[in-house]
Amino acid sequence: MARDAPSSPLAARLTLTSDLADVLPQGVLLVGADGAVLSANAAARDLLGDASTDLGAVVLGEPDLEPWSPDGVAISWDELPAASALRTGVPASAVVGLGRAEADPSWLRVTATPLEQPTQDAALLVTVDDAGPEVVQARALAMHADMVRVTFEDAAIGMALVDLDGRVIRANAALARSFVMTHAELLSRPLDDLAHPEDREQGRAEIARLLEGAAGGPTSATMGRRFITGTGTLLHTRLTVTVVRDPSGKPLHLWHQIEDVTEMRRAQDLLEWRALYDHLTGLANRRLLLDRLAHALQQHAHAPGHVAVVFADLDDFKRVNDSLGHDAGDLLLRVVADRLRSAIRPGDTVARVGGDEFVIVFEKVTSAEHAGELLDAVLAVVHAPVHVGGHDVVPRLSAGLTVNDGSRDAERVLRDADTALYVAKQSGRSRWEVYQDEYRREALHRISVEAELRGAVQRGDFVLHYQPIVDLSTSEVIAHEALVRWQHRERGLLLPGEFIQVCEDTDLIVGLGAWVIEEAVAFLARHPELPGRVYVNVSPRQIGRRDDGGSGSRGLAQTVADVLAATGVSGERLGIEITESGVLQATDLARADLDMLTELGVVLVLDDFGTGYSALSSVLSAPIRGLKLDRSFTMRLGDNGACDRISTAIAALVDSLSSHGVVEGIETEDQRQLALAHGWTHGQGWLFGHPEPEHALDLTSPGHPPTVPGTRRALRTRV
Repeated sequence: MARDAPSSPLAARLTLTSDLADVLPQGVLLVGADGAVLSANAAARDLLGDASTDLGAVVLGEPDLEPWSPDGVAISWDELPAASALRTGVPASAVVGLGRAEADPSWLRVTATPLEQPTQDAALLVTVDDAGPEVVQARALAMHADMVRVTFEDAAIGMALVDLDGRVIRANAALARSFVMTHAELLSRPLDDLAHPEDREQGRAEIARLLEGAAGGPTSATMGRRFITGTGTLLHTRLTVTVVRDPSGKPLHLWHQIEDVTEMRRAQDLLEWRALYDHLTGLANRRLLLDRLAHALQQHAHAPGHVAVVFADLDDFKRVNDSLGHDAGDLLLRVVADRLRSAIRPGDTVARVGGDEFVIVFEKVTSAEHAGELLDAVLAVVHAPVHVGGHDVVPRLSAGLTVNDGSRDAERVLRDADTALYVAKQSGRSRWEVYQDEYRREALHRISVEAELRGAVQRGDFVLHYQPIVDLSTSEVIAHEALVRWQHRERGLLLPGEFIQVCEDTDLIVGLGAWVIEEAVAFLARHPELPGRVYVNVSPRQIGRRDDGGSGSRGLAQTVADVLAATGVSGERLGIEITESGVLQATDLARADLDMLTELGVVLVLDDFGTGYSALSSVLSAPIRGLKLDRSFTMRLGDNGACDRISTAIAALVDSLSSHGVVEGIETEDQRQLALAHGWTHGQGWLFGHPEPEHALDLTSPGHPPTVPGTRRALRTRV
């Protein structure tokens, strides 16, 4: 063991027994007051070197050595443990890194203990340990702490350390943002005070369960919880509470992770709302309606009273969409929905189940009469003018009503009300009908007819009959009208009254109408000697349709153009008859269709004139070149009343416009003479001939006067 000469009497008395000191794992040195190393054991020499100058470097240092703290801060020599202990007489300890700038320091834990109070005779006992592992561990812990701190502060979700009384000890920035509060406002405040009042009891019970649980049991729980932010808004969260315990299992504090799920909840609520409510009007949709209706029927099955269901739709809604635009149509639907909502009683339901279709469920009604009174009150509210698209529109509803005691299911009751609505619309619209069982039988019959018609259209089970149009003064045939008949395989020849309305309702009229045009033009091609034109009735549904790109549904003008081109027939031999309502409701596409027909040479005639909406405006607003006086006027000619005056006035209108005019439904000679007297030049009716199939027509003498049959009832339905 290295020794220097004693520097004082005290130092002379202090020695380390070599055998005892060298077995110590810790480096031990005796240092005099002047910093001289008096003794050093084997462990110290291993750590510091054998030379006394190396040993002394750790005590008072050398100029070429740089002492450092574990934090990377340079330590001055007078702050080293030995210098501090000699100066103060108080033990000092520190981890010191010794090294030069170009090398990593060696880490030592140096502890200096004075053996007497500071005097000129003072001496130190200095212990030295390898602190390398300690420094590595300390730095790892510091790094971990930094990571935890950064994770806590910069986390995307709210985090808080909460004491067992529920007060916030520490909160991160995300939590402050979510609660719209400062850190100071959050700290030391019970988190429960910020919870929604309805959620507090459940939250307290869940946390109490965690705290009361035994060690080793569940330490955390996740729950949905609502809070009120600093601005008073509602905050939806997913809250995870974790109990932090000491080694014995005693709870120390709570760790809260609070994830803001408000936007997610809003999106979920919106999806749920859209699943049950109509997005345009906010009314219940069909799904929610059926659920409420089923519940109402179930309740009334065992209680007094009945459930009434109203199925309604807006009359002429398509006209509003086509003329004023879909924005105006949407506004009208919203206004009607608001009026319906305001007009029903508390506990009743109103729903939108289709484009312009609404359903009302009246609960606790005593009879159909009672339900009718409620419905009339609702309609009175709805039927008030609405200003949309720069125009005043009066919304009108047609409705079907059914009353049930809970003995039928919701779908059946709703279907019955829909059936009654169909009857109301067929009866003139802007009215309501009460469901009757016979309506259902008629509906089933329509379904049967529809199914048969679809097959008949595909197979071509139709024929055309032709009725002459004559010069009233000479009875000479100047044209024909093509009328469709259904050659039913079991029931024989059926007139249009048996099937046309079903075709209209199901859109089969488009395919059937195209066939009629094709067959009529083919008839013209087979008979070039035929006098005048052949007139074909068309449905408004055929006019203005877009070409569908290959499925077979073409615009009317395109259908006519294709048939004329295929047969070589001139368009000047064909006439198209259009109802007055069809012209009035014509869209831009429909008017383009009509203009193209006139370019093909086809004459357009207004059919059933006088029964529509606005006769004169209809004639002047479309490329119409003729009109036919409806048979309802013909039947009353000679009454010296309004019909005679109307007939005379319309004949004068036709003459002034240089148009083609025909009186329909002439059955007697008196009617012919009166028509002539009123100024009409052409007529049509059973007086001049019945509709006949092609093979029964006498075409050997073109333009001949037909045999005049006796007076008979006129055929009233045509295509």
